Amino acid sequence: MRFIHRTIMFLTAVVFVCPLFAAEGQFSPFVIPAQCDPNSEIQSQYSPLAKQDRLSVKENHFYSSRGRVRLWGVNFSFEANFPSYSDAKQIAERLAKAGINAVRLHHMDTATWPRGIWDADGSTLCPEAIDRLDYFIDQLAQHGIYVDLNLHVGKEHSKTLNLPEPPENYDKMVSLFVPQIIEAQKIYARRLLEHQNKYRPWRYADDPAIAIVEITNENSLFMWSAPWVLPALPPFYAGILQEKYNRWLKAKYGSTEKLTAAWSAGSTVLGDNLLRNSDFGNVSPDKTVLDKWRLEQHDRAKAEIAATVFEKQKCLCIRPVQIDGTEWHLQLNQQNLSIRKDQNYTVELQITAAKERPVTISVIQANSPWKNLGLYKIISAGREWKQVRLAFTATDSDDNARINVVFGNNDVPIYLAAIALRPGADFGPGKDESIEQSTVRVFGEIESEARQLDRLMFLAETEKAFFDAMRNYLKKDLGCKAMITGTIVFGPLGLYAQSDMDFIDAHAYWQHPQFPRKSWDPNDWLIEQKAMSDYPEESTLMKLVAERLSGKPFTVTEYNHPAPLDSQAECVPMIASFAASQDWDGVWLYTYSHTNTNWGRDFMNSYFDIDSNPAKWGFVPAGAAIFRQEGIAPLQSRQVFACGSDIEDIALNHLMYQGKLLRIAENQFWKEKPIPIDKRLEASFNRSPGMAEIRPLMHSDITWFADQQEKCYLAQSPKCIVIAGHSANMLQATDGLCKLSGPSLSTITVTPLDNQYLDRSDAILLTACGRCENTGMQFSADRQTVGRNWGTGPVRIETVEGTIDLAKILKETGAIKVFALNPDGTKKIEVPVVAGKIEMSAKYGTMWYLTTK
Repeated sequence: MRFIHRTIMFLTAVVFVCPLFAAEGQFSPFVIPAQCDPNSEIQSQYSPLAKQDRLSVKENHFYSSRGRVRLWGVNFSFEANFPSYSDAKQIAERLAKAGINAVRLHHMDTATWPRGIWDADGSTLCPEAIDRLDYFIDQLAQHGIYVDLNLHVGKEHSKTLNLPEPPENYDKMVSLFVPQIIEAQKIYARRLLEHQNKYRPWRYADDPAIAIVEITNENSLFMWSAPWVLPALPPFYAGILQEKYNRWLKAKYGSTEKLTAAWSAGSTVLGDNLLRNSDFGNVSPDKTVLDKWRLEQHDRAKAEIAATVFEKQKCLCIRPVQIDGTEWHLQLNQQNLSIRKDQNYTVELQITAAKERPVTISVIQANSPWKNLGLYKIISAGREWKQVRLAFTATDSDDNARINVVFGNNDVPIYLAAIALRPGADFGPGKDESIEQSTVRVFGEIESEARQLDRLMFLAETEKAFFDAMRNYLKKDLGCKAMITGTIVFGPLGLYAQSDMDFIDAHAYWQHPQFPRKSWDPNDWLIEQKAMSDYPEESTLMKLVAERLSGKPFTVTEYNHPAPLDSQAECVPMIASFAASQDWDGVWLYTYSHTNTNWGRDFMNSYFDIDSNPAKWGFVPAGAAIFRQEGIAPLQSRQVFACGSDIEDIALNHLMYQGKLLRIAENQFWKEKPIPIDKRLEASFNRSPGMAEIRPLMHSDITWFADQQEKCYLAQSPKCIVIAGHSANMLQATDGLCKLSGPSLSTITVTPLDNQYLDRSDAILLTACGRCENTGMQFSADRQTVGRNWGTGPVRIETVEGTIDLAKILKETGAIKVFALNPDGTKKIEVPVVAGKIEMSAKYGTMWYLTTK
């Protein structure tokens, strides 16, 4: 077999965008049945899990007594965790025969029965839910499938405890430091893990099939919303956090006097305002032009500005007219500002809003590469006028800097009364702030770098203390034998907080649906039609590589390219091949289903559910061969970058790089070493608390053709082939292996069904798909939404047209036979092999082709 290796190239000067409108191809119904056909040609082998199959961490990976185990899984969400007896057995069989060996039980705790595990009172476990869960776990184990048991996901213990309403759903953030909520989490964990499974000889805590326990889901003091939620905590929660912070400061400094000396260093006298028209006069009649200021509006996003009076204050009203979910698409800015490196500056503004909402204030370059110059702050604007004062030290000099007021992530109007940017800053604590009186605020108005670092270190140590204590409670008090992780990684300090868990976890979504006005509004949402194969530098895969911790196993327990992306078929093959190359330990697609009332449906019913989506579920068997069976071999080389030598150093990097781990890696490798950008896929990235290291590089099985408009992703080894991207480029990318005439975007995998090398395999599965849509699905003109118009069954695939040259894969093609398969995996019709080539055609109405000898 010939191997294809080419250099990965990334455009730096020109950006090409994939067409919004895909060329119309041939669609064929392809409903993969919920019940397995015993005559299906696609059936992975499995055996029940026994005591010796218990997983543990060894040599930085997951092992049982039988050897290394990679987990290839799916999520179950809400009521899907509680199938009926008959459904549970059927589901487990379907999963196992598709190659799934792990299930993540997610959002069990969010609702009352029948959507969740709680009884009607919300404080006791529902007996029927527990019985169904017992049986489902047993059926999964009987089919060789491990369980990842999520503890806290959506339960709002604050409501049960009659505490004030937290600012974030699901008690996020406050559940990490409020004693009453922490105790409630422990009580729930005890009830669940000490429960004796009715159908198995173990408590949940002892069951070898329950391989993983997750403490809490997507929950961190450094999470996405933390920058504006934590500064605006309700008094009850703010008081608890402030009391903890003052004890921490007391332990570090001993007195307010010493604290003041440390925080005041670098203070300078305020100079004149650098901004022109700082009181926002002279607005144009069309409400789009403001003297000396620029209203930026990108893509679909629109806004208006007007001079007005609000709450008895003359001000500028900034009203978003249309938002598209991307924050920077709407901003008010002033450029041509002169900023000097290492100079202190203070930004002052008066702001209010019709209701609580975030606004971002930043100072950046006004030209490419749009580098941040020291200030990036998300503030909370509410119904009361607020005087905001922000200080920063310029990280670089620039004579064309600009100040931005960024507001495109929310349609609530904001009002600005005045704004100033002055040289100088007074960094000292406020006159009313004292360690002795516990009155030092966690978030100050004007903050020196020293004060910001203290807060970051305090939050990181507070978060780490929670996770370490919970892990200790689960392991020692409850005797839990499962591997335990805390939550996903949120930047360098979030990674630090997870550093003593058994493994590190992450989540990623390519083009997650955006909800411009109301969260999860099923009628008002957008998905940007971008194929990930077209955007290698923006891809979720590049971000994930930097979230791994050196010396720990790494998993991705949620991953998806949501429907109805035209390119959603790329999802499974790309994550499977990339994860295999990076030698990750587990990947879970999100989600198999959210419901347990219609397992046999014949249509896609949401962005995420994959059980009835052939563009996802149809590639799951191939994904098992690629990832779980190491169809792509792990890279032997490694690059390790340093987040910092101690907690203060990590906090400094977190501050400098705005919590972005990948930026730290880029700075250490590709700017300082330098390592060329075309080496990105030739090493697995890890985080180390010590010095950065580089090991010798090797060729990768993955090639990302990014040097032309029609891009293509290729993973090729002796055991599998993955091709995703523009069909027109595949002939060149595969050196003649794959020649397609349509559709415009295609995804193809070639994998063995017997875990052999392709040229030795007796059964090879070719999987090919373009778009995937329901019948009668109604897209908007730009294909960014279908609203509620998801259509009906049967779900349809866009069939791929073209040839695969088997002579480039197999040593001998004379005796082979090729069959188009039905959606149930049985043989449909024999396909001619001409000169060693398989002809894929719409006339076969399939995404599966079987090659046998």
